[in-house]
Amino acid sequence: MRASRLSDERGVALAVAIFALVVIGALIAGTFFAGRLEQQTGRNTLFVAQAAEAAEAGLSDAISSGSGATYAAMALGGSVNLADLTLSSHLTANRSVSRLTSSVYLIRALGNRTDAGGNVLATRSAGSLVRMAMADLQIKAGLTALGDVVVTGNSTVSGNDQIPADWATGVSCPALDTVAGIRYNGSLSAGGSSDITGDPPKFADPTLNSSNIFGNSSFEQLKALRTLTLTGNVSGLAAAVTGTPPRCDTSVQSNWGAPTDPASPCFNYFPIIYRYGNLSISGTGVGQGILLVEGDLNAQGRIDFYGPVIVTGTVDIRGTGSSATKFYGGVLAQDVQLDDSRLSGNATVNYSSCAIQRALQGSATIQPLSERAWVQLY
Repeated sequence: MRASRLSDERGVALAVAIFALVVIGALIAGTFFAGRLEQQTGRNTLFVAQAAEAAEAGLSDAISSGSGATYAAMALGGSVNLADLTLSSHLTANRSVSRLTSSVYLIRALGNRTDAGGNVLATRSAGSLVRMAMADLQIKAGLTALGDVVVTGNSTVSGNDQIPADWATGVSCPALDTVAGIRYNGSLSAGGSSDITGDPPKFADPTLNSSNIFGNSSFEQLKALRTLTLTGNVSGLAAAVTGTPPRCDTSVQSNWGAPTDPASPCFNYFPIIYRYGNLSISGTGVGQGILLVEGDLNAQGRIDFYGPVIVTGTVDIRGTGSSATKFYGGVLAQDVQLDDSRLSGNATVNYSSCAIQRALQGSATIQPLSERAWVQLY
């Protein structure tokens, strides 16, 4: 009888095949795992990048659309939550502003990337140090002129500080401080039933000149801050609102804010309005901000304006019939070529520190600091 050989290899092929399948399966599983891990890492990197971009967008929007009135009303060391910015159904930015000093603020933005169920997939937070750039303007009379002043008809010029009657609610004002009615260095002629009041009503100031009429600012410095440049004359003023939720449409040239409507999105819109050349304002309506005219100003009809009016040429303000053109704040005429300032009909110029303060603060622009303004918080 022949004995069996220990080297008989029958059945080894099956074991080798099974082992090979196990190895190949392990390799495939490892490849799939590495691929899935890499894919998930890539998706997470994408989500993080999207969250970071949302935070950046939140900062940029907060800076470009920041309201000087909102910033100025904040207490030192206080914080205010801004409206969330929605970029898409899965990308949002939560923003807040903290006041660090009298003019420096920290804006924080938290970018969120969520899934279809609203679960947060990634967040990134960024911050920016900004300052409030405000016009440095000093007004010491209801009407200030370097040339001759003519006041006729039923016109009124008052240096008696007052809060406009239409601002009964929603407005914070400084303590009242009466100033001169008219401050001038030329001649003054008052006739008809005109009324000039103040402390004193009329102040002839021989020291008044083109270098000190605005206090610490020049006309060039003021117009560099302009936010609305007019391309022509204006017939009627009205707030313009667009979008859902409604937002103030600052692209409309006849939209100079809504000073008498606290419910309007344009209530805190204070443009610095600039016109190169002569400007005529007619019709009806209300506006606010700072009006800069590098030329002559002719205003007539039923126009109410809240804030400083600065003109380098002739000022001619006229009421028509029973309608009154009213300026709350102060009117300044600067250029040495000034012919005269004429107020006739029912024209009214009332000094108002409240209107001036709101215009200066509301028109302030928010600007990043020139160095080291941005930081990624986490």
